[in-house]
Amino acid sequence: MASFDETIEKAVEDRLIPGVVLLAKDKSGKLDYARAIGRRSLRPGEEDPMELNSVFTLMSMTKLVTCVGVMQVVERGLIKLDDDVASILPVLAEQQVLHGFDDEGKPILKPRQGTITLRHLLTHSYGQAYPFLDAKTARYFEQTGRPLFGNSKTVEEAFNYPLLFEPGDGFQYSPGVDWAGRIVEELTGTKFEDWMKEHILKPLGISALTFFPEHHPELLSRLVPLALRDAQSGKIVANPAPAASLTVKEAFGGSGLFADMREYFAVMESLLKDDEKLLKKETTDLMFQPHLSPVSKKACIEEFKGADWAVGHFPPTGEYDWGLAGLLTDGDSHELRKKGFQQWSGMYNLSWFIDRTAGVAGVFATQFMPFGDKKAKEFLKLFEEEVYRRAKESG
Repeated sequence: MASFDETIEKAVEDRLIPGVVLLAKDKSGKLDYARAIGRRSLRPGEEDPMELNSVFTLMSMTKLVTCVGVMQVVERGLIKLDDDVASILPVLAEQQVLHGFDDEGKPILKPRQGTITLRHLLTHSYGQAYPFLDAKTARYFEQTGRPLFGNSKTVEEAFNYPLLFEPGDGFQYSPGVDWAGRIVEELTGTKFEDWMKEHILKPLGISALTFFPEHHPELLSRLVPLALRDAQSGKIVANPAPAASLTVKEAFGGSGLFADMREYFAVMESLLKDDEKLLKKETTDLMFQPHLSPVSKKACIEEFKGADWAVGHFPPTGEYDWGLAGLLTDGDSHELRKKGFQQWSGMYNLSWFIDRTAGVAGVFATQFMPFGDKKAKEFLKLFEEEVYRRAKESG
């Protein structure tokens, strides 16, 4: 039987997936797995190999870093998890609830009754949806003339649209962490990029994470281009479209980071080891606890029964909740994952997990579309299993 390394190398060679960076460590320091496999780019004439310092577009893997920054301001007493955020970001006070459409197709909007709290934003339970994941929100965009994938420069410009339900009454994956990043800016008077540099990167002795890669040519030169799965051949091919504009006016805390994966992993390792370089142990403990209301938890479990859109491995255990950084395993029935295992991912089929109880963490980084790719999910699962196997052997 082929080893994991042989299997993943063959998959990259056969273009079942593009080049990858794989990182894993355990809490003891005995496991330290790092591989860069394949080419950084599949474009003709670009033969550079994938390197451990290659730079990835993180998309929603950004949320982990932003959530750390948010919990730092919670630690400092600038805000509580259950505080109403409307006074900090008045635009959130104005958001109504979309109750459907009338006979003429016009949106039916009603004033919101409940308050939006910071906890709601961090756990995707405040009511908003990404338009590409929700038909009702997409229809609202169509009816009001908003482009589904706009080139918005600010968080407010991108995400100022109605909710689907009252805060705390459901679960819908959302731009809540983008709003939370803006709250950090308002509370501290500091741009989130600068807060991240001073309070996240500096304590860890790292620098290769940014929301503004256009200001960092040394990172842009190592950027991994987006690839695509060809619908006819099933193989991974270079993306023929030109790269999207990278210019935004402010940090998008839910999707905007670019990073060297080793330095991203340093953030994960700090949480895994409870070294308190970023957060007090009790704050990290809080991040790895369930935070959904009973009705929101039920909706979350239902969502992940058939989450074809989501990047990752979601066994049908029904044991899910949301922590303060990602999807939380809230039970003991999984053969490898322990209760409190937290994971999330990015649209371009990259993913992270941290299991503080088992003492392991891993990152699977690649860059291709479509999101939620079945092959990517297969290899993510194999990678996770390999990390636990190696941790057991090294222990």
